[in-house]
Amino acid sequence: MNLHRDLHMADMPENRLSSGDPGNLLLINLGDDEPHALGSYLERAGFIVSATTSLDHMRDREVSLAGHFDAVVLAARLPNCAALGAVRDLSRPDSPPLLVVALEGEVVERVLVLEMGAGDLVGRETAPREVLARLHRLIRRKPETPLPSPVLPTFDETWTMKLAQRALITPKGQHISLSGRDQALLEVFTRHVDGFILEDDFPRGHIRTAISRLKRKVMLNSGVELPIQNVWGQGYRLDAVLVTQ
Repeated sequence: MNLHRDLHMADMPENRLSSGDPGNLLLINLGDDEPHALGSYLERAGFIVSATTSLDHMRDREVSLAGHFDAVVLAARLPNCAALGAVRDLSRPDSPPLLVVALEGEVVERVLVLEMGAGDLVGRETAPREVLARLHRLIRRKPETPLPSPVLPTFDETWTMKLAQRALITPKGQHISLSGRDQALLEVFTRHVDGFILEDDFPRGHIRTAISRLKRKVMLNSGVELPIQNVWGQGYRLDAVLVTQ
């Protein structure tokens, strides 16, 4: 039995489901094999999954995906001209969040896909549970209406990490020595523009323990709280600006 629907124009969902209902998900497979396991896993998790192997019919009819799908998953081998073209088409501001599953590809090619506008990227070896968590994060991040222009933070909200000296400077100017693990943790936050990181984003042990130790070190040495919060269901967020020098 086919575990996710093949997409035809007549099968396009009329509109996205309301908050709290399972989301509509478009799964685009540009690889040689169809990712049945991922599609069926996401269906069991509550998504209504539609599958296709080409965007040509949507391009021809200028179909907007925003009113039909809550997110798009693109499975492709890199480098691949068709895959890069799909990323370009799916990265417009009015498009649903895009997660790319790189079935093959070097680091530089994966970085290119992210620079082109993909919301997130995982490798073929990534566990379906992690893909699900990243999808939920992308969907929550996508605003329903355009956000107002960001307000620039004041000096009091800015922390500075000096890489060569391996030191963190608080907004009040106090210097705190960092271990290699501390610095690696803070560097992870700088690579995530939305501020959220997951357990799998930190390869040097348990992230919860690393955050707890770093916050305690900062408090003991400066009396200032490092504003890292655990946001249930989303990950860990740094509620401050962190600049590196």
